[in-house]
Amino acid sequence: MRYDGNSQIINVIDPLARAGPSGHPLCRMGAWPLSDPCTDVAFTALEAERLGRMKSPRRQAEMAGSFALRRRLIAEMAGGSAEEVEMISASDGAPLLLRPTGWAMSLANKDAYTVVALAETSAEIGVDIEIVREMDWRPALSMICSNAERAEFEGAPGDPASKLKAFFRMWTLKEAVLKSTGRGFRAGPKAVETPWELLMSPGAGTLQAFGGTLDFWTADAGDTIVSLVQKRV
Repeated sequence: MRYDGNSQIINVIDPLARAGPSGHPLCRMGAWPLSDPCTDVAFTALEAERLGRMKSPRRQAEMAGSFALRRRLIAEMAGGSAEEVEMISASDGAPLLLRPTGWAMSLANKDAYTVVALAETSAEIGVDIEIVREMDWRPALSMICSNAERAEFEGAPGDPASKLKAFFRMWTLKEAVLKSTGRGFRAGPKAVETPWELLMSPGAGTLQAFGGTLDFWTADAGDTIVSLVQKRV
């Protein structure tokens, strides 16, 4: 899937449908067309406040689209209408789903893309999305990797394109795990080890972090990488 900023439709997919073994939490991804200004959407006070703080008109339009799209994605997965979906922010800023009831939620957006994951209320899940784009990833390794993990990544074989994609897969996996803790980046990305063999291609497997085991699924969806994790009980 690729979003060019002009599409008149919302392309909704399960980005993890082909990621590996089945059984991943419900997941949907889409892109809101910038050509739709969301004039028919009733934003909450917090959403309106957040939109009002944004200086970039394009970023404001992307976030407004994400606010609207996430409701539609939730309604598609959990049932009901988008208008009935109600969310709040926890004290740490993490989004919580009030209606429909009975669901744990994680969501992420990048530019016009939005991805939402749902699981039973007691589940600990996290989802993240990144657009694969040219960048120098080396400085970021010291911020998010342990010394051993950094050395393994830098010394691993691969051409620049494959290393770039592996970096974004690493980033999304770490972000997804951190979101699943409920603390986000404050939990510490260096505590989430991502062995090189997990980053070479899309797929599914397990990670060890924060004293527990997490199942993960990661997929390439057009120009994006999506990763989803769920902590084992």
